Amino acid sequence: MEKESNPPAYPGPPLNQTNMPNQVQPVAYQPQPGLVAGVYSPQPIPMTSAVVAPGVQSASAPVAVTQVVMVQPGLADVPGQMKCPHCQQQVVTETRHVNGLLTWAICGFLGILMIWPCCLIPFFLDSCKDVEHSCPKCKIVIFLYKRIQ
Repeated sequence: MEKESNPPAYPGPPLNQTNMPNQVQPVAYQPQPGLVAGVYSPQPIPMTSAVVAPGVQSASAPVAVTQVVMVQPGLADVPGQMKCPHCQQQVVTETRHVNGLLTWAICGFLGILMIWPCCLIPFFLDSCKDVEHSCPKCKIVIFLYKRIQ
């Protein structure tokens, strides 16, 4: 028995794509700033935008908008260098270990297992505590590194 190489013709009417009710229009994407034909440009290309209320005509040209985003460095359980948001000085943070959720969770878990003398161990280990980063100049708490959120 020989197999056919072509599938049988569809007996229904031809499929017309323009009559489909949920047809999605293709989206035109704009290129990312700084990338031109796959080559990185060190100077960012300024993007312009204009905010116009519906039904209102704007007579002025589009306004260039610049947005500055400050990202805090990834401080963990060791002192780190950063700019203090309060006194605006570049400092190396001072750290202090404080009891946090992980400390109390380990204590509670050991208590449930009826290991009473060991319940206090997490309160003496810095690796179980949260770390509080503060500015050495103005003494304001800058960041709290939590072991468990």
